[in-house]
Amino acid sequence: MKKTIKLIHKILEDSISSNNEASIIVSGGGSPINLLRALDSSDLEWNKVKIMLLDERLIDVTNINSNEKNLRDNFFKIFSISAHYQSIRNFKINDNIDIAILGFGLDGHFASIFPCHLKDKKFIDLKSKPEILKTDAMGDPHLPRLTMNLSAFNKVKNIFIIINSHEKLKVLEDAKYNDALPIHYLLNLKETNIKFISDFE
Repeated sequence: MKKTIKLIHKILEDSISSNNEASIIVSGGGSPINLLRALDSSDLEWNKVKIMLLDERLIDVTNINSNEKNLRDNFFKIFSISAHYQSIRNFKINDNIDIAILGFGLDGHFASIFPCHLKDKKFIDLKSKPEILKTDAMGDPHLPRLTMNLSAFNKVKNIFIIINSHEKLKVLEDAKYNDALPIHYLLNLKETNIKFISDFE
């Protein structure tokens, strides 16, 4: 984890040095919590960093199942308190997303792109417009959601995928060749740098 934090810190620092700003997008759920807490303890010019969610459940942000609540409960506490939060509801996709941090499900979903979305080109086809899409109620908790589509992820320079169980490691290994799993398409992006973080014993 320490090496990962140093790498993320360097990516953000280099972007700030070059562009006077940097950006991170993160998933909800439990997968990124340890990494978020470690980043929060990392000294950086956080006032020049934008942080956004890559998916959200369409409920009140004070609800326990809100990804925004999860982010605020585990970040913006120490050094990162000066970072700029941008709601996914107002998020415009551009070419300057430095880092994405996300986990994935045992069904191979990532963000809020589930197996049922594989037949819908808007979600998974790289020729589609990069955008934020609304889904029907699905997943656990069973709620309507907003999510970046795969074309939007193709704009991210560095993607960090968190593996937090042996079961998920097996899913990831299967997903390299199994195109019935949504994360297969993320793993096969050609224009982004993908790294894996093991966060389990």
